[in-house]
Amino acid sequence: MDTKYQNKLAVSFLLIFSLILASAGFLTSFEKKLDFDENNMSYFKDSAEINKGVIRYAKNLQRYYIYYRNFDINEATLKLSEIDNYIATGVITPMPRDFYAKIQPFSEGENNDTSSDTEDTSSPNPETLYQFNVEDLTIDTLIDRQAELSDAINNYNSIEEYLLSNEDFHYSLYSNVLCRVIATNTNDFYTEGSYETINIEDPIFSIEFNNELLNQSFINHGLSCDISIPVTTSMSTREQMLLLRQEIEYNDILSSPILPLCLFGTVAMIACYLYLYHKDVTKEMLHRIYEKYEKIPSIFILPLMVILIIFVIRHSRLNMYILTKSLVNGSYFMLFGMLVMACIISLLFALFMCKVLSVCRNPKLIFKSPNVKYAAEAVMDIKLALKTKKYLLTGLLIFEAIVIVWLIGIMYISLLGANFLFRTFIIYVSLTVATIVCAVIFKATVAEIKLRYYLQELADGNIDTIPEETGPFTTSINNINKINTGLQENVNEILKSERLKTELITNVSHDLKTPLTSIISYVSLLKELNLDNEKAQEYISVIDSKSRRLKVLIDDLFEASKLSSGQMKLDKMYSDIVALLDQTLGELSYKIEEAEIEFIVSTSSDSILVNIDGQKMWRVFDNLINNILKYSAKGTRAYIDIKEEEKTVSIVFKNVANYNMDFDANELFERFKRGDPSRTTEGSGLGLSIAKSIVELHGGIMNIITDGDLFKISIVLPK
Repeated sequence: MDTKYQNKLAVSFLLIFSLILASAGFLTSFEKKLDFDENNMSYFKDSAEINKGVIRYAKNLQRYYIYYRNFDINEATLKLSEIDNYIATGVITPMPRDFYAKIQPFSEGENNDTSSDTEDTSSPNPETLYQFNVEDLTIDTLIDRQAELSDAINNYNSIEEYLLSNEDFHYSLYSNVLCRVIATNTNDFYTEGSYETINIEDPIFSIEFNNELLNQSFINHGLSCDISIPVTTSMSTREQMLLLRQEIEYNDILSSPILPLCLFGTVAMIACYLYLYHKDVTKEMLHRIYEKYEKIPSIFILPLMVILIIFVIRHSRLNMYILTKSLVNGSYFMLFGMLVMACIISLLFALFMCKVLSVCRNPKLIFKSPNVKYAAEAVMDIKLALKTKKYLLTGLLIFEAIVIVWLIGIMYISLLGANFLFRTFIIYVSLTVATIVCAVIFKATVAEIKLRYYLQELADGNIDTIPEETGPFTTSINNINKINTGLQENVNEILKSERLKTELITNVSHDLKTPLTSIISYVSLLKELNLDNEKAQEYISVIDSKSRRLKVLIDDLFEASKLSSGQMKLDKMYSDIVALLDQTLGELSYKIEEAEIEFIVSTSSDSILVNIDGQKMWRVFDNLINNILKYSAKGTRAYIDIKEEEKTVSIVFKNVANYNMDFDANELFERFKRGDPSRTTEGSGLGLSIAKSIVELHGGIMNIITDGDLFKISIVLPK
């Protein structure tokens, strides 16, 4: 493994470990010390579960020995039987026993919350429920008394069973009048082993119950009661006592000021080690983390820091034992969550302070912050949207910008209600998510507007290159720019190639013309010598013919190159197209006679004026007529139709070909393409290409149509 990679891995581990240690030190520094220790610990007072259990137990003692002190269960049972018999004899349907409400004792299966305890308030003295004569009461009153007496009997039996069978506590009830113990649920209360004993007069029993204080009710009736936790107590109570001892032990460690000092000291040692041995790597990694943090807009970070600071202040003020309770109860997931939260708080707070310090050193950094950058970009995007005149999308964009500003404003206003910290945090998270969603929609709308704008600008030819876009939803714009750039490069290459080719043809044509002119001149001189040698005269004639053909080819090539490069200029004026055609036919009359082809010209008018360059259009007619003469069958007819329309003039040349046209007719417009595949006819193969270029230079259209042996060329010129 590379040494540099090993160093980065080690530094990363140490930085994360330092953050965890610092966060743990941050948590333990707020852990409060319990108000008791092993020396002054009380299971009854310091264990919440045992405290609730003994209060529940004392309530049942009060109900049994004070509320029901004069209640005779036997007499009550006899009276209930008498009522049942009387009702049955009187043919009155008694209510089912399940109908009557039963107040059960506060057993282990009930809710431990003492606030839900039910009091016996049906009668001040339950013994009066059976002290009456059955015949003296009405039927309705008798039925009510039957239900009340049944409930009282059930409650009395249930409480008695609960006190006798309870394993958690033992009690001893002492009569101050008789000076002796009058009730207990153990053989020898004062000699048996117990963990702790408490008197009923203790302040923990200062609870309102049955219209009087629980700890005063026994004294008011001349009684004193002691409650103990026996060594034979239930397993659940033993677990509660063990948890209480563990809570004290854990709290002694977690609340000690030495623990956070050790943790922060370890962090300082790691920092010194990194500074001495891995300074560059550490600085680089911290710088990268800070750069990532700087990209987050501070408008979101600032409210979060306010919430976290308020949370820390409140946490420090509260007498919290959250770490102790979590360890004792085995809530390790909660501990992990608190540690993660502490790590996030520590990291954000450290980065936030670094940001504050950097701004204090250089206030100009505020203008380079992401907030200003995003705001400036939004303003420019809105300006561009207004420029596009896409009113629907622009209105939507402005509305989205207003919503984003409104959400950010509500986020800061919500900090005024930071007294409700959890609610404020939920509002912050909700508004942050909503703002991010609106920002994404805003960027998507901007991307759509820019895409349409740049496409229109490219189509109108107003720009050559689209500016490079960054961020989401810009892929299409950048791809279009790449396509545009690629097309421009290809077009430039093609234009460069055409220009080089045109220059080559022009230069070659120019270089060939000079010696060719000399050849033609000397051949003319030789012909004037009237040499007697017939062979010599024959050779001179061949040279003269070929040199003149070569001159035509060079002239055509030179003209074709000028047309393709756009160098040819037109000298337009209104000319009679019919007269120009007649002139061309007249100049070629000797060739027409030799070819034995009859030309039939039909026109819609004797004179048709068209805005053309007469010399260039004469060249078109000359090329087309020569083409007919070369490729038409002898003894056939050729037709030329000229038709004037409102805005155009159409000229159609038709002839019968003397060869099989087994090719695409439009291929004839290509340079050096000839209708005669054997190339036995004279010509350069550039005639139709030159003619088409001249027609298009005039803004016209030239097409070739074939139908069997019929060959037709159509020209449409604007007037």
